Amino acid sequence: MLSEFAAPGGESRRPEGLRHKRSKALISEITGEVLYDRIQRQSLLVRVNSLCYEIFVPSGIATRLRQTPESERRNPITLYTIYYIDGAVGGGHLTPKLVGFLDPLDREFFQVFTTVPGVGFMKALKCLVRPLNEIALAIERGDAAFLEELPFVGKKTAERIVTELRGKMAKFALAPTEEPLAVERESAVELKAEAVQVLVQLEYSRSEAQRIVEEVFARHKNLKTTEDFLRKVFEQRQSAPGQS
Repeated sequence: MLSEFAAPGGESRRPEGLRHKRSKALISEITGEVLYDRIQRQSLLVRVNSLCYEIFVPSGIATRLRQTPESERRNPITLYTIYYIDGAVGGGHLTPKLVGFLDPLDREFFQVFTTVPGVGFMKALKCLVRPLNEIALAIERGDAAFLEELPFVGKKTAERIVTELRGKMAKFALAPTEEPLAVERESAVELKAEAVQVLVQLEYSRSEAQRIVEEVFARHKNLKTTEDFLRKVFEQRQSAPGQS
């Protein structure tokens, strides 16, 4: 579900060179039609009337929605969202982005978690591979070693998380959450399904897309992302007879 977010403060503290500026009262909740056939690993599209919003979501949410049997897919869906501006300090593009959650408590945890210096939005989306109540409990106990085991969280960041958030996590530690927001690795089946979707978006027929996916994955066993897959397809096309 998508919801509007009212940030508790102005610009959050970030590593030098990055700026993630939250808005106080913009898009905090969105209810619309999720385009199930276009869900990516960490994003989805929600259509509201004539507008279509791209929402960044934790990979666990994207995976669960994408794996929902067609007969059980729900629409409309509400996402509880955080609106922020992503960009570089000192110039460059400033890009508005939305991060969404199916539960307002998950959004609240994410808002608090990303107040820690060095924990940006995209990093946080990838590192929450344990249930939120376990992460909150580790913070309350001062268990930096537990936090170090999360992806993209090193020793210094783990210590900083404990220092900044200890004493603020009781509510989340008591939450009856069972599934993590993020998944550490995408299965081969999920990766192939996403690769087929990408090729269909590039106007390949579904049967042709499925054939290409099977061929490429059979030749290259270590593909980890759709970007890796597309690079192999591009290289294959370039090396084909008649291609420059």
